[in-house]
Amino acid sequence: MSKALGWLLLGATAAVAGCAGGPKADTPPGVVLAGSWKLDHAASDDPQQVIAKMRNQARKIIERQMSAAGDEPARSGPGGRGGPGGAQPPEGNAPLTPDDPAGGHGGRRPDPLQYSPMMHALASVIARGDYLTVRQSSQELVFDFGTIVRSFTPGAHSVVSSEMGVADQISGWEGREYVIRVKPQLGPPVVESFGLSPDGQRLIEKLHIGPAELPAESLTRVYDRSTDAAPRPPPTTD
Repeated sequence: MSKALGWLLLGATAAVAGCAGGPKADTPPGVVLAGSWKLDHAASDDPQQVIAKMRNQARKIIERQMSAAGDEPARSGPGGRGGPGGAQPPEGNAPLTPDDPAGGHGGRRPDPLQYSPMMHALASVIARGDYLTVRQSSQELVFDFGTIVRSFTPGAHSVVSSEMGVADQISGWEGREYVIRVKPQLGPPVVESFGLSPDGQRLIEKLHIGPAELPAESLTRVYDRSTDAAPRPPPTTD
């Protein structure tokens, strides 16, 4: 485990809110998520803004924990930390990447989200792509992103694999939304919901990650109805 992740996890508290009675197996009358959908980037949250916020929070947590432990960063100039010639942390919400200068004599500061389980959960959602095909029946709901296919039995509870071990998963209908709740033994709880806009022409995906090593974050993705199916990855040959 990296030192950065260790500092983040020192202050972590993970909790997931339960829903009275849990998700239901019965499909609400008239709710049909089935169809082909395409992501509308303009109507959706910008994931890069969420990532920039998470990166800034991670950097602050690491610096605060290091300071509390007396593990100050090495001085890089006569003025020490914050003095003339010292390393100056980036201001505001500017993204910090592995190649960002940390100030001083050209030193480099690693990305504080490199080993973040919350960042990994968010990245896995972004990597699904822009297309989604939903197949729906009373016994099963399938979300087909082309590169990945996720199948769920409404109202069912199961144990699934997670990045840091295993997780409890339950999915089903909550009101007019299909909700998937994943609570791992280690790592961030993740809640996803899929529901229709009032006119039925848009599919709204709401993602909630955490809290874990960072405060909880949310992302909304809006899909329009489409005649295009999710593209399939090209076949591989040995």
